[in-house]
Amino acid sequence: MSDNSKGDSILNSQISQSQVESMLFRCFAEELNDIVWEGSNTIAVTFVNSKVYDIWGYKPEELIGKNFLDFMVPSKREEQKKVIDSMVENKAAVNGIHLYYQHRNGKTLIFETRAKPILDNNGKCVGHRGIFRDVTNYILQEKRLQKLYKQEKTAFTDLENQMQQRLEFTRALAHELKTPLTVIQAANELMGTQILSPELTNISDSIARGVQSLQKRVNELLDLAKGEVGILTVNRKLIKTLPYITNLINDLKPMVKMRNRNLLTNIPDSLPNICADEQRLTQIISNLVDNSIKYSTEKAAITISVRQDTNLDNILFQVTDTGFGIPPDKQIEIFNPYARIRKAEEHTTGLGIGLSLSRTLVELHGGQIWFETSEGIGSSFYFTMPKYARKRMITAVKKRQPDENCHN
Repeated sequence: MSDNSKGDSILNSQISQSQVESMLFRCFAEELNDIVWEGSNTIAVTFVNSKVYDIWGYKPEELIGKNFLDFMVPSKREEQKKVIDSMVENKAAVNGIHLYYQHRNGKTLIFETRAKPILDNNGKCVGHRGIFRDVTNYILQEKRLQKLYKQEKTAFTDLENQMQQRLEFTRALAHELKTPLTVIQAANELMGTQILSPELTNISDSIARGVQSLQKRVNELLDLAKGEVGILTVNRKLIKTLPYITNLINDLKPMVKMRNRNLLTNIPDSLPNICADEQRLTQIISNLVDNSIKYSTEKAAITISVRQDTNLDNILFQVTDTGFGIPPDKQIEIFNPYARIRKAEEHTTGLGIGLSLSRTLVELHGGQIWFETSEGIGSSFYFTMPKYARKRMITAVKKRQPDENCHN
């Protein structure tokens, strides 16, 4: 065989192989759910599979011979032409770039584009073949999510700033209130050292109770603000539960008696020790008792109970009253700050933050608080206190490490 004959045979074999490759590619293209295309170096469409109609709105024959640029979004055309020209000039593959085209109905489509060069027998780039994957909904959804994320981030930052401003305002308010209260308290104590008539003694006692009540409310307001920004803390230590609750009940009896309620108790002969901040625990129980007084009438019974919880790691505290109960429409918001029961407003004073603050303090200890109520019959508030140090149950307050002061 002559050298020319051998060359013709090799060339025919190469052409045949290229044709077979193209045929296989086009057959494979019809099985895909993406747009598969081939284009020349002049950016003209030379092949496109039938899926183009479902996605782009054009039939294949409407695109063959047309320039890809003619179907691009006008505002993106010049920018995207540079990308395509670079791809053709450098015989380069592209992987995952986004090109913006117009649907037949005018809607913008975003195609994730993957393409590789088609080389002839001499290694010259004669075009590109590739895939358009419609990612329009994905990209738009991603942009919407990014927008929502920015809005949420801005809102969260604004909320943090507002909470910080509220804390600063509350601190300033507490300072402004406590300064004159301290003066009034000191003057009243000085007056108490003098020999007073029974009438003046009663006035002095009323002033002392008023100062104490107002100081309590100022402190609660400040605690609530600290809890909202996550800087309220508890100092847990081992507490001998039985002597603690016995002493507390003795301290509460005069207040309950003065308000013409009956204080009852249900305390076993022995109780396990608990890990708690004694001052904060007293604050929780006092708030619940005070709440029972506010939302009940004279001669109502208020019962304090303490027992081992069904969860053996906890002690269960319970404060029950025979008061008004909580209306169904108010129950969902009973632990919200400033929540009040309208029916009982004429009987109550205070800011309506005791239950909200109590929930925060219970959860800071790693306990839980809840209630049961029957309108017209009364309410029972329950909370658990762990026998051992435990991380708090809520996430709104900054994490603290378990205390090392609680050892049974």
